[in-house]
Amino acid sequence: MQLPCTCFPKVLLLAAAVHTLTLGILDEDSLNWDDAECGQGSCSGHELHLLQKRGDLLHEIRVDGLRKDVIKGISYGPSPLTVAGAVDREDFSGDDSKPMWSGRGDLEVMKALGANTVRLYGNDPDMEHDDFLNYAHFVGLRVIPGNGDAAFQGCLDKGDYNCRAGVKEAYYKNLKKGFLDGNRSYHPSISHVIVVNEPELKLPNLEHPRSFVKAIATAIDGMLDAEAQARVVGPKPNLTVTFSFAACGQCPKFKNIPALGQMWTLRDALLNPEVYDITPSHDLGQFFRNRFTYGFNTGNPSEEIESLFLRHYEKEFPSTSIFVGEYHNPGNPNTQKDLEHMIAMSEASSVFLGISFFEFQNRYDIGNHLVWGMFDPQDRAENNLHLEITYGSRTYQVPCLAPVFDASVQKSLPEQVSAAYGGPGLDAKHLCQPDPDKVHVSDHGFNQMLGLKNSTAMGQFIERVVEHMGGFVPDGVPEDFAFINSHPYASYRNLETLLSAHPDWARWDLQAACVVDQSSLKSEVGNTIGYVCGLGHVDCSQVPIECKEKVWDTASWVFGTHFREIAYLKDGPLRPLEECNWHGVAKFERESSWAQRDLKTSCIVPLGAPDAQKVFVSPYGFNMVWLRQSKDEMSKFLKRAVEHMGGEPGAYIPSKFVQSQLSENASFRGLSQDLARHPTWAHWSSTAACVPNPEATAAVVGNTIGVVCSKGVFDCGQIPAACKDSTWNTAAFVFGSYYKVLASRNSTHLDPLQDCAFKGAAFFAGTTKQKGFDLKEECVVSVKSG
Repeated sequence: MQLPCTCFPKVLLLAAAVHTLTLGILDEDSLNWDDAECGQGSCSGHELHLLQKRGDLLHEIRVDGLRKDVIKGISYGPSPLTVAGAVDREDFSGDDSKPMWSGRGDLEVMKALGANTVRLYGNDPDMEHDDFLNYAHFVGLRVIPGNGDAAFQGCLDKGDYNCRAGVKEAYYKNLKKGFLDGNRSYHPSISHVIVVNEPELKLPNLEHPRSFVKAIATAIDGMLDAEAQARVVGPKPNLTVTFSFAACGQCPKFKNIPALGQMWTLRDALLNPEVYDITPSHDLGQFFRNRFTYGFNTGNPSEEIESLFLRHYEKEFPSTSIFVGEYHNPGNPNTQKDLEHMIAMSEASSVFLGISFFEFQNRYDIGNHLVWGMFDPQDRAENNLHLEITYGSRTYQVPCLAPVFDASVQKSLPEQVSAAYGGPGLDAKHLCQPDPDKVHVSDHGFNQMLGLKNSTAMGQFIERVVEHMGGFVPDGVPEDFAFINSHPYASYRNLETLLSAHPDWARWDLQAACVVDQSSLKSEVGNTIGYVCGLGHVDCSQVPIECKEKVWDTASWVFGTHFREIAYLKDGPLRPLEECNWHGVAKFERESSWAQRDLKTSCIVPLGAPDAQKVFVSPYGFNMVWLRQSKDEMSKFLKRAVEHMGGEPGAYIPSKFVQSQLSENASFRGLSQDLARHPTWAHWSSTAACVPNPEATAAVVGNTIGVVCSKGVFDCGQIPAACKDSTWNTAAFVFGSYYKVLASRNSTHLDPLQDCAFKGAAFFAGTTKQKGFDLKEECVVSVKSG
């Protein structure tokens, strides 16, 4: 590669760097670091990227395949909470968090996993950070700190998005409280500094790219001001912005490529600040060329990163480095291979520096942060650490760390990260085993139990699962049941299915109810109330007055009412572990449990016994009514079954017939066969037709039209124009025509309860019933019509 003469000093310096790196003796005297920075003009277009010296490590070197030091980071935001709640701390790298990052050995754990970098969050500029940085440097970890959101609050409140003053003030404090050493040089552990994390989601949002890039550019200007005020000397770390992986439809370019639209717009603002109403104190264009690294956060699998983003990025930004500030694809069938692929892409790229695994541990103080961590924080009765941590007026026990188990590969996440990062692995003394009495009742908790390979522990966990399904276990879970569910290929979903059959070794409460989990964050409860109300199954304008005083009572009424309503919208077993959970905000409890809670009983909505007037006329509905062994309830169900067979029940159904349907050998198939004989105690219409069920929603009926048309039995291109005025008339014609064709082919084996049901969207109605449905006569296709 031929370079213009202005680049020769850099080439010579690079050669010196390569030589000394090979010998492992890179020292500051061997290089003129000012000259070594990639500058403006003719050099910037070449793959020359020699940026900074950090202690004894050389970063971001790339010339024609020269191997670089890939970032193998871990995103670190620990919290001492082991149940949902709030903690008065966002910055966990201060001295008051030392019992975690030093006493518990978190930084040593990261190093043992093969990490070389730790990424931080929630910076508090009033806290001292030098101890953390010194310890990280001692352990052998680089650090990527960043500005906290509070530094941007002033410009966000004013709405002008000129964030220079607030960020300057905060960053100057950071420089004075550990980011600089006594010689006014940057601490050797700091490799990059994050200007702001995911700015397009909060300054103010993706719809306003000019605003968020102005906020970023002025923030950078403020940080450069702070460095000048602090009279920083020596090499300076690159600044970076970690964008989300969302596409920016309002950005001028790359509207459909994740993150790239934001990046292009930011570069445009830094190179042309006046266009964005920015009047900087520094040359932001030169800053971008010399000291800027892009970042982004993503949960996409590695095989998507190159095609979705990286190849487009490398074409647009061939000499600007980039890294992934948060990387983890939960549920990936092989996290180790996924991480190895990301590292391999970084090693092969001229600009891609590496990744930071998101995240070190699961967090109970932030919603939806229980699927990302490689460790679970967990209380231990015998706390061997004897460590405490105090934030504000509250003191917490430092929890131990239980590795998160990945059932798909039968390995823990720390094991997979260590294998991908090339670390020596962990010493068990740093860890604790998952506790069956404390892990979350969830798919995650189930997998933690699988990792123990202990059926006794699994039995303890299953007892808690039964409690979340409205039951309890008086004499323990049978050993064989616990053993089966401890098999490596067992699943939480299968466990729920088995328990939905209500095995007789447990007791099940008909007064169980979906209620709020009062250990949840109030903010999460409030958000979930809004979400559930928006689903449309419960009229939230009808919340009783007495249930509006406390969010817990409002939530219990909304959750319970919603759960009871959806119980009759599906033709199958309820799944309270999924349908009464919402990320742990709610749970299904038996009466003896919810009655002891500080909730108004009038705001609790028990599920109750199955209602024969509401269950589906189906095998499942029949079984639910049969289990009640009530003649009155079975009579109600049989009347509906007659109506779904094209009949009209008489004044009463013979007691003997009702009793026969409650016998041990009774079945829905047998009932259908009995009614197909048209017993004389009912009237049977000769012009019955398959019509939409008015109890179904328009959306369900509309979807079913598509399903029926796709079967190819009837040509849906023949629907009369008069029947296209409403979903209901269209469905009447389609369902009726479909059923009539089936009847013409094989009427003797046709079963209205099966062939005209479509999961509750239709039924075979007699003439009298049809008249109450407000359907056009010409759209109703009876079996005997012309």
